[in-house]
Amino acid sequence: MSKASKQRRRKPLNLKDIITHMKDTSELMLDLAFSTILFEEDYFAEEVLELEEKMTELCFKAREVVMLASRGIKEVESLSAVLQIIQAAEKVSNAAVDIATIELRDIGLPKAFFKTMHLIEETITSLVVPENSAGIGKQLDYVERETGMQIITMKRDGQWLIKPEGKIALKAGDRLIAKGPFEALSNFEVFILGKHVMVPSVSELMEPESQRKIREILVEMMNLSQLSVDLAYSSAIFYNREIAGEVSKVEERMDHMQEAVEHEILLFAKVTDNVKLLRGLLRLAWALESITDASVEMASVVQSGVALHPVFISAMEESDEVISKIEVKPDSRLDGLTVMECGLQSDMGIQIVTIRKARMGKWEYHPKGDTRIEAGDVLIMKGSKEAISSLIGLTTTESTPNESGQV
Repeated sequence: MSKASKQRRRKPLNLKDIITHMKDTSELMLDLAFSTILFEEDYFAEEVLELEEKMTELCFKAREVVMLASRGIKEVESLSAVLQIIQAAEKVSNAAVDIATIELRDIGLPKAFFKTMHLIEETITSLVVPENSAGIGKQLDYVERETGMQIITMKRDGQWLIKPEGKIALKAGDRLIAKGPFEALSNFEVFILGKHVMVPSVSELMEPESQRKIREILVEMMNLSQLSVDLAYSSAIFYNREIAGEVSKVEERMDHMQEAVEHEILLFAKVTDNVKLLRGLLRLAWALESITDASVEMASVVQSGVALHPVFISAMEESDEVISKIEVKPDSRLDGLTVMECGLQSDMGIQIVTIRKARMGKWEYHPKGDTRIEAGDVLIMKGSKEAISSLIGLTTTESTPNESGQV
């Protein structure tokens, strides 16, 4: 029985639990959907479809709980805003289903596309634990702390475990699917394999020019879709209209890229006889664009000025992956270090979603390793609760959730 089926038998959930489960489930579905097309595994696609049923049930339950719990017009407004965010999360899960079915229905994508995941900001990798691995006997939560990568699923003795328990110890032959910042990938590979696997360069892919343009656009669209979700949740958690406005900018950029990739796919149609590839490319592009549309719906709650119910903030704090915001103070250990030097991504598995540079007053998305962190900069990050808590010890202040005004 799958994990999704088991979870449906648990005791009834309150609204905070429902919101927490919906956020975690929709994000897991997206991870599994990307894994489906990258590793060509039907199992992941089937799990995504099963999780979709769970999302439908959670959304129905959320509406029911809100209708029963609402007291007074103010609370009705704030809970309605929470429902809008929940429904946006459901749309993200629907897009994940669209991506997963590319493999399940054997629509297909060009093979070169699967070899370029290192170009995606939050990379996904797959490897098998060898007999001589230093990781054998180590628990998964220890592996995640040491490498900065999150293990989202593993295969043992022919059975897949989705979101495996952290206390499970590694065995030779285990297949791991992990995600995290690209900077942490080499740590993970060295820890498990004893060596870093060199990724192919773009020049080694030997792909036609028309296909190269499509791949480059789609990789960027994958980056933007993930960024839009992170920014949307950030805008809601900190109730920040400036960040909400950035979501709209990302969506506008995505619209332009959608038009560009459709144009390139039509040109590609002139040089290929494989119609399935065209369908897969179009399906992926449409699904990624719909993710940013859902993110805009989420951020529009903040833009509207309707206050969010405290239950939403409470739920976000219970999520598997939390979002935090800090301002770097002059006496902080981060002041003056580059993103790579501070080790947040490689050592702690904390992904820096965006930095608001104090000097320029602008947001820098997915900052590169040579970006220098300076006093006055504001960092929006996501990671495990344990990692974020450890980071706070390196800085002097953390912004409280649902904060209004300038960051």
